[in-house]
Amino acid sequence: MPQFHFTLATALILIPAIGALGVFVYPDETRIGRFKAGVAPLALLVALVEVGVWVLAVRRFHFDIPQGIQERQTHVWFKDIGAAYDVGIWGPGLWLVGLAVVVMAAAIGYAYWSGRDRTNAYYGLMLLLTSAIVGVFLAQDLLLFYAFFEAMLIPLYVLVGVWGGPNRVRATVTFVIYTMAGSLLMLGSIIVYGLQAGSFAMTPGAGSASNWIFLGFAIAFIVKAPVFPFHGWLSDAYREAPPEVTAVLSGVIAKAGTYGMLRIAITKFPEPTSYYRTLFLTLAAAA
Repeated sequence: MPQFHFTLATALILIPAIGALGVFVYPDETRIGRFKAGVAPLALLVALVEVGVWVLAVRRFHFDIPQGIQERQTHVWFKDIGAAYDVGIWGPGLWLVGLAVVVMAAAIGYAYWSGRDRTNAYYGLMLLLTSAIVGVFLAQDLLLFYAFFEAMLIPLYVLVGVWGGPNRVRATVTFVIYTMAGSLLMLGSIIVYGLQAGSFAMTPGAGSASNWIFLGFAIAFIVKAPVFPFHGWLSDAYREAPPEVTAVLSGVIAKAGTYGMLRIAITKFPEPTSYYRTLFLTLAAAA
């Protein structure tokens, strides 16, 4: 019989995902003795457990090893194209996971304090969003990274579109148009790069000198960051989203775009990075 084990990297992804499933089906009127155990406290408990697991990951992380992925777990999905479930903790990614889980716990706590309707759906989506964000920072396979990158957007669309302000539909549609355009470019770049390199691994390996593949990645990431002039979705989304969702958008989601630029675009495309550096430095300064 095969032996299965879960590393802390996988645990950090699964805890909020499983918690979200529990929140979706949890009866909000449940009572424990004389106390009402609602959905919001359950979601907050799951978020705090996630923070605790991250603290454990920090304690177990070997900072004296400058390179390499720790707490790694890999299962090959498609051997012919080199695609795999590959997750692990990379140095800078460890702190970005910490940023994500702490901000999400604070956002859920604020929502609990301020009150939200349709609580099962709301808190379930917040936990799914937590799982997807953490997955972005822990993925070590480009296809898996893309899956988490896209999964991160679905809860955001619903959170802004359902619980947002009076112009939430316009904000959501603008958000969808910008992010989907960038995501399609990134998907095309991932497929072309992976087939050329013979692997979708994000760990140091074969680079590429293709300007077009680099631009596909770069545009997707600067849309998410967002960087001028690809920031058209930002003002409406920030204005119309619930306050705690705006905090997540500005405090965490924007960092996912910058992380992708540093972890993938710049690392795997050194020649195009050098070629376009003046352009991107100018855009960054304008932003």
